Amino acid sequence: MIIDYSRDGEEFDHDVLLEKGFELHDNDFRKNYIIDNNTGEPTDDYKFVLSFVGFLVNGENNVFSVFPKNFKVDEIHKDSSKLFDAISKHIQRRPDLYLGSEYGKKFKSNYPFASFFGIYDYYTRFGLHFEDRKYIKPNIGGKVNWKETIRLSDKFISNNQFSMFPIYYEKKYYYSALLTECMIFAINYTIDKFGFFIEFEKIDRDYSESFFFDDKGLIIDNLHLLRQQTFKDNLLILIDHLINFFSELREGGSYYLKHYAFSSIWEDMVMDYLRVYFKEVQSDKIIFGGRRSKEINFSKPSFRPNAANRNHYFTPDYYYTEKDTQLIFDAKYYTEIKGMDYKQIAYYIFLNEYRDGPTKSIKYAKTHSALILPGETRESKIHFKMDPQFNFTNKNLVISEEYLNIREIIDFYTA
Repeated sequence: MIIDYSRDGEEFDHDVLLEKGFELHDNDFRKNYIIDNNTGEPTDDYKFVLSFVGFLVNGENNVFSVFPKNFKVDEIHKDSSKLFDAISKHIQRRPDLYLGSEYGKKFKSNYPFASFFGIYDYYTRFGLHFEDRKYIKPNIGGKVNWKETIRLSDKFISNNQFSMFPIYYEKKYYYSALLTECMIFAINYTIDKFGFFIEFEKIDRDYSESFFFDDKGLIIDNLHLLRQQTFKDNLLILIDHLINFFSELREGGSYYLKHYAFSSIWEDMVMDYLRVYFKEVQSDKIIFGGRRSKEINFSKPSFRPNAANRNHYFTPDYYYTEKDTQLIFDAKYYTEIKGMDYKQIAYYIFLNEYRDGPTKSIKYAKTHSALILPGETRESKIHFKMDPQFNFTNKNLVISEEYLNIREIIDFYTA
């Protein structure tokens, strides 16, 4: 049951969450020091501010949802499910961002959700059908396969007796039973446990919860044995997900799913949206239209303007050119922008006179620049307009702030 919610970047009652049995870590929040109205200086008093997006689940299965910045919650259960879908889709689409040392910086959970996503993805693509495998090898025990022994072994005559060596045995590996039952448990147990925000379909089969917890070590050992006999890439990935799932699975207690870099999800969601709905720039503001039949090829290229060191580069989040016009957009996962965005100003100055070569003419006559942020509603405003007194060459530099309704972006991304 989802009992309450907050948003990334909002103040919350730290002690109340702990009293209710929700698990918090030091990087889940920061201290927001209160400013003295008279002096304008920070005081010793502070409030706690959340710094992640995700879910906290206590031992009683009560849920505290943490939504992204500027997300307007209408119906807490449906909105929680949408948020979970967005996070899970991003993990499945961009596994490269969740590997190695970066994993703990971006995402943390004491429930094996990442493995669950991989298992469920395999199920939706391939189902539960597995073929049992029969292996014929020497010295593995089991039933002697005389046909293969006669065909493959060396033959000897000693003391008027005919001998063959080695003896070949056949051994059947039961992929079907083990993999099927493991997948059913991993999928159905997870959906049963977190059905308040996971709306995936269960498999129409029963499972024994006690068996999988009581014999977890034996199950993992058998999965490792199966892995040694597997050569198909899809099956290897599935078995690895199952091994990780059961290795990380624990019974009872509090759970959490925390995404510390929702900015990366926001960036990818906006990229998808721009490619489908961008129409034009009018009066220095982005105009969106109906769904396009052919996507616009926004990309994320790298530019290397430092002639002294070509290893230095910058990368706008969204870049597109058409005829004599270039678009330079950047994603900002902020509640609001405070102060000038120097990076976006630099992007414009670097690229406004971009040429095919040092002696050639300027490549693009028009350059449009924008920052794209999450908002409760669609809104445009001017972030920066160059005063010609400071830079006459770039007197046309204008950067807009484009607030997109984050609910609509998540709906589009998860559809």
